[in-house]
Amino acid sequence: MYNLYMDSGTSNTRAYLLKGFDLIDTEAAKVGTKDSAISGGNDVLLSGMKACCDKLLARNGLEMSAVADIWASGMVTNTFGIVEVEHVSTPVTAQKLLDSVYRHQEDRYFHRGINLIRGAKTAQPGQEVSLENIALMNNVRGEEIEAAGLVACNILPGDMDCVLISPGSHTHMLHVVNGVMTDILSSFTGEMNYAIRKDTILGGELSETPVKMEPEHVLHGYRNLEEYGFTRAMYIIHATKVFNVGGNDVRSQLLEGVIAGSSISALRKRIREDWKDVGKIVIIGGKAYMEAYEILCRHLLPEVEVVLYKAQGQISLALHGFLEILRLHQEKGCQAHE
Repeated sequence: MYNLYMDSGTSNTRAYLLKGFDLIDTEAAKVGTKDSAISGGNDVLLSGMKACCDKLLARNGLEMSAVADIWASGMVTNTFGIVEVEHVSTPVTAQKLLDSVYRHQEDRYFHRGINLIRGAKTAQPGQEVSLENIALMNNVRGEEIEAAGLVACNILPGDMDCVLISPGSHTHMLHVVNGVMTDILSSFTGEMNYAIRKDTILGGELSETPVKMEPEHVLHGYRNLEEYGFTRAMYIIHATKVFNVGGNDVRSQLLEGVIAGSSISALRKRIREDWKDVGKIVIIGGKAYMEAYEILCRHLLPEVEVVLYKAQGQISLALHGFLEILRLHQEKGCQAHE
């Protein structure tokens, strides 16, 4: 029998057709929870996900009846996803993700059940969250299954204290100890970068294309952040245009030094105070600005091994994580929660 697995984020969805543990085919669509939020309903998301699955089945001469189960992870359990489902609390493993799968009966487009893999949060069951402890609260939807994939592939070794950094609209940093995700530290990064580029004077003073990150400029931006604070560091970037110091590519690197630097500064503090035995940092993603995170980690945490990792070919980190969940499912079975 076959399985369909969908990894859906804010803007994109990728669907995978598997036979056993073998990847047969994949299909992608530019649709995510952002589209649901804009339209006011999730029909656009569900119809896009169903179209991906239909294309996979048609290309491979299959009917939906050949599919044993449909699975989905990422933002599908968000308010604007398929259905809002509560996160599972840390600590988190692939087995815990499997045990907490939520079975949703979807009758508008798929006309069958979908196994939804929950996101993760640091708040514990029954814990009251207030202004006094909100700084300790973080959550992810999608990065938890990527962490499970990295553990399964031994990129995050099962006998080490590691940090997974996943930069994006938010930069999530997951503390993974001996293969178990124990804590999360999140920052408002990509959203800030987008807002600056779209709605401030700096928008016309930055490179419109990806820029190679150079330590000299990234660290200069970071030092401005540390010495003068965020708003002054941002003005200094603008001042380089006013006084004709450097080009748009340099300003883009200075900006990454400020934004990514604020996240890595918070990570250094957390490592020194709480995650004291971290021996390896793995940064995932293929975009040019990821190099800024690598530069900053090497500078601020020279005692820690730093790896910049990008999944190869069609097998994403999320798919690696799902394959581990599928392996556990086939070994022990799964009782999904209605």
